[in-house]
Amino acid sequence: MPEIGPDQLAFSVTNMDRRVDPGVDFYRYASGGWLDRVERPERLAAIGAFQFMAERLKAQMVRTINEAAEKAATSPQGSPVQQVGDFYNSYMDVAAIDAAGMEPLRPELERIGAIASLGDLSEYLGRYTLVTSDFALLSIVPSTDRADTTRTVFYVVSGKLGLLQGSLYEEKDDSRQIQAYLVFLRDILKIAGHRPAEAARLADLTLDLERAFHAAKITPVEAVDPRNSYNPQPFATLQAEIPELDLARLLKGLGAEVPETLALTEPRYLPALSQMLRNRPLVDFKDYLKVKLILKFQPYLTTAFDEPVRAVNATLAGVSVLPPREERAQDLMRENLGQPVSRLYVENYFKEETRAKATDMVQRIHAAFLERIKTRSWLSEPTRQAAIDKLEKLSFNIAYPDPWIDYSGVAIGPRNVVANIMNLIAFDTKREIDKAGKPVVHDAFSDTHSTLPIIINAAYDSSINGFEVPAAMLQPAAFEADRDAAVYFCRLGAVLGHEMTHGFDSGGRLFDATGNLRDWWAPQDAAAFEKEAHKLIDQANGFEVLPGLKANGPLNVKENMADVGGINFAYQALQTYLSEHPADNVEIDGMTPAQRCFVAWAQMWTLKANEQTLRYLVAADTHAPGNYRAFAALQHVEAFYEAFDIEEGDPMWLAPEKRVNAW
Repeated sequence: MPEIGPDQLAFSVTNMDRRVDPGVDFYRYASGGWLDRVERPERLAAIGAFQFMAERLKAQMVRTINEAAEKAATSPQGSPVQQVGDFYNSYMDVAAIDAAGMEPLRPELERIGAIASLGDLSEYLGRYTLVTSDFALLSIVPSTDRADTTRTVFYVVSGKLGLLQGSLYEEKDDSRQIQAYLVFLRDILKIAGHRPAEAARLADLTLDLERAFHAAKITPVEAVDPRNSYNPQPFATLQAEIPELDLARLLKGLGAEVPETLALTEPRYLPALSQMLRNRPLVDFKDYLKVKLILKFQPYLTTAFDEPVRAVNATLAGVSVLPPREERAQDLMRENLGQPVSRLYVENYFKEETRAKATDMVQRIHAAFLERIKTRSWLSEPTRQAAIDKLEKLSFNIAYPDPWIDYSGVAIGPRNVVANIMNLIAFDTKREIDKAGKPVVHDAFSDTHSTLPIIINAAYDSSINGFEVPAAMLQPAAFEADRDAAVYFCRLGAVLGHEMTHGFDSGGRLFDATGNLRDWWAPQDAAAFEKEAHKLIDQANGFEVLPGLKANGPLNVKENMADVGGINFAYQALQTYLSEHPADNVEIDGMTPAQRCFVAWAQMWTLKANEQTLRYLVAADTHAPGNYRAFAALQHVEAFYEAFDIEEGDPMWLAPEKRVNAW
């Protein structure tokens, strides 16, 4: 089991460089020893506290899954052990997978080939989502209504693109990244059975179509404001925007009824897609669907696909080594069998006393936030009371759900991994579709990207005005419950405060106490908030991530606001805790609790990453790079300056008028 010690960014004075003046370069002061000592392995695009936690989690999961694989044959059908074990065994049966080749996809490819009209295409787009849980061209999916969180409505969403960093579609054809993507597509398609010339044609077609789709989408910065991706319209109005597709038939393919209204997430997308459907032959879209289907299922098909995946990762992510198949199995299980495998993880590795201590800290952080709201002089009294009401109604869940989602009826066998995947996708998609038109019931810890108990993360959900902290997050180095309070308050505690602040950041503040998208702000208060938020945009825009590349203030403003709130609340809650436990209010290793608090925060965000990762973070991630987060939020905390005697004129000094006092 991998260690979590100083080299893995557990808090340690050995990770510091005390020769550096903290007022000159706090990042080097807090983490210079680690930065000089620890090298990033080639197989990882970035290393930091959370990547090391992920390495330990992988080892825990390997052990958990292997035990299930050994016991699956003798375990009750439908039990987590049987399902997890048989899923793993089917994925690890490489001989059978290679022997099957592309046959598992043959029926679905033939269905695409049989599409004879735009009406057929409409119906298949619904089926595509039902079969793949993916979106191609256009899809309609159920989710909580942002304006009325008591009900589920259908959202019209654009197709997902092959390149996660959308800005790459704006590069020229001869760019290294675009060429790598085209080579990847050609190689994948040749392995799938296409002749080289046909594979090249399909790759060019895919890039051409996806560039047009990307151009019609809202930008990452526009997406920061949730109002830009919520546009309710009558069904007939949306149908008129794209007459080429029969939205009723699309819903039929999905197995859903036609609703009176839908919410459009991409306001510029439908006219652009409509024009493409008019100007291009039907076969272009059929070919594209075949490419999308192959890309979706290639992780479960012949291992010949491994080399193209490795090669494109080397260029786009700077990582030239594929994870072992055992680790890839974990990722696929997280995406498709998340709660059953999480249940086994919790049983094996999570301690209930950890949940209790984290719950106590949530309550302390919450109380600190409540006290700070009462002291914000820029808020008028009506808006302050509305903010207090929202914070008082904020909910939280720690570690794992109660109850778990029941997967026992899903057929999972030790062979045919593609059939297993399709069965799981059909189960999950039908569960979601069945929610349409009914009162909302929130499935805790079910988001496969952010809240499963086996994900190292914490996530606020504006629709429920609440947040969830997965069990995997409650582990060292984010949470070392046996350390001094300064360390764990200013690590996990600050993360908890960060999630609370998301309810009041540039996007979260637009939702009310019940989670509805509603403006509850007096105009002068909204203007005052935006003025405060703009300080964070200006601060980030001035930080150079790489030579000539500045941080993305408008994209990062919500996360940076949450960081400022999180560390402020954590520090305030720490002071209350120390007043109740005076024996803990002592120096350790020559550092006061305040100093250990801020150094613990900085070390938690310390990062080494390759250039591709840093450029991706700046272009597309709402989170700023860790080497910025390590110190930027601290510059808005008065106690930070006091703890290290930082004065005006020091490089780390941020003028008081530039400090954020929003929360």
